[in-house]
Amino acid sequence: MSSYQVKYTSRARQDLRKLPLDIARKAIRKIDEIADLPYLHIKKLKATNPAHPVYSLRVQRDVRVLLSIHDDVLIIHVLEVEQRKTAYRDF
Repeated sequence: MSSYQVKYTSRARQDLRKLPLDIARKAIRKIDEIADLPYLHIKKLKATNPAHPVYSLRVQRDVRVLLSIHDDVLIIHVLEVEQRKTAYRDF
């Protein structure tokens, strides 16, 4: 099985720069870890469009990575990396 390629949006890159360095590194490490079997480690958000679902990956207690997965081209698209209290507002 091929592993998924990870792509970051400009918003996700900006979010990572705002986080403390150790938390940003931990988020990147977690994202890279799920590249082989992403569906084992994520949770689908309930209020998202079924045709283009958004998933949440827990980095630590209060940090979430929001991402979408494109199975046909094996890409994990990282949308945002935010504190839990603000992460779900746009979705």
